[in-house]
Amino acid sequence: MRRKAKLVKPERISKEKSQNVAEELVSVMRGPKLPGRDFKGGFLTAPHLGTPSRLVVFEDPPVAVEKLSEEERALQGRERAFGCKAVFNPRWRSASNVTSVFWEKDPSIPGYRALVERPNAVRVQGYDPKGQAVDYVAKGWEARLIQQANDLLNGLTFVDRCEMRSLCHLDARNDPLPSDCPVLGAFLSRPSRPPLSEEDTKAAETGGSKGMLGFLPSFGSPSVLLIGSLLLRLPAREVEDFSAGEVQEAAKELRDALASGEHPLGVAAPQFGKGIRMVAIGETEDNIEKLTTRAQISEEHRVFKPTILINPVVTAKPGTSQAFFFERCASVPGYEAVVGRPLEVSVEAMNEEGRRVSFSAKGWQARQLQHTVDILEGVLYVDRMETRSFRRDTVEEDLPEGVPYGVKSKAKVADRTRVAAASGGRKRRS
Repeated sequence: MRRKAKLVKPERISKEKSQNVAEELVSVMRGPKLPGRDFKGGFLTAPHLGTPSRLVVFEDPPVAVEKLSEEERALQGRERAFGCKAVFNPRWRSASNVTSVFWEKDPSIPGYRALVERPNAVRVQGYDPKGQAVDYVAKGWEARLIQQANDLLNGLTFVDRCEMRSLCHLDARNDPLPSDCPVLGAFLSRPSRPPLSEEDTKAAETGGSKGMLGFLPSFGSPSVLLIGSLLLRLPAREVEDFSAGEVQEAAKELRDALASGEHPLGVAAPQFGKGIRMVAIGETEDNIEKLTTRAQISEEHRVFKPTILINPVVTAKPGTSQAFFFERCASVPGYEAVVGRPLEVSVEAMNEEGRRVSFSAKGWQARQLQHTVDILEGVLYVDRMETRSFRRDTVEEDLPEGVPYGVKSKAKVADRTRVAAASGGRKRRS
């Protein structure tokens, strides 16, 4: 899925093998014909089924369009349905100065969606299943589907293109978006989203989602808010009264979560619905022994006792190297990505008794600190991840070419950044 798909030779397009792949794509895209189930439209690519060929299919059937209100049809550019189209070796170029922002999903990243900005009209070229040349202008929803499908042929998913702070778990999609996310619709220039109301901000601590089963006590360990919950995107409040009940309750939840062994990068109070600046870090010998020897050494793991920090401030040490390793977060279940962070940091914070503490950290401890303190600023690891590194946390394949991994000197990171800028590398909004 992360490699570029191969061109299909024109003389092979009309052959039985190519036709069979196209037919299978259509069948899988539409899904089984079950009573009461209607196909809602969408796209699929040959790489989705494990075939590394440049072939896409997409469709927006009448039954899907008819279920939308007139306002929704106009907003999404879906005034007219269109039948199934299959395009071999597709390519496109923008045919409009207008861009549109809408939610996108992908069958290879189940359970998540995000806002993506794309040209509202594109010129599509390629070949149809008969081997005849295709050349037409797609608009609105069709233009979006062909662009998203073509991205997959180049090893990119909607997560690599999206407005990162809009990425959300489908169970948490009812919370308001942060005010720095774009407005849905098609525009010549993007309008600003209205600021969050005081009511929205207050409601954030009682809103959000822990998933369909997250609130069932029988599941044992504390469950956390999922990405898409507004509280995870708001700066947390400074703690002033260290004896407050909220602080004591948060400390217990953080300790219990850390003791569960399910949070290798620590935890932060906002993940438990408390918008205060508290984090917990720590690593036990049992957790370290579960890692490979290579990971223990390269990621610099070491045992240190569970520690709760209040109002922490983390600063990178001057001249420190950058370390690129995979990170996970219980608020983004099922996935991981490579994140580059300073290898060594200095920390200033308060402990639970309100006493000031300061220390230096290196390796995995430094990563834990940066990961959790980011959450206090409304930043999740996906906002900092390396493009094309987001993947299922059960995958053990090699990283795509160009994704850094391991400890890199500051000079090498600077050189890599300059190369990316010179080659037109996309800068992710955060």
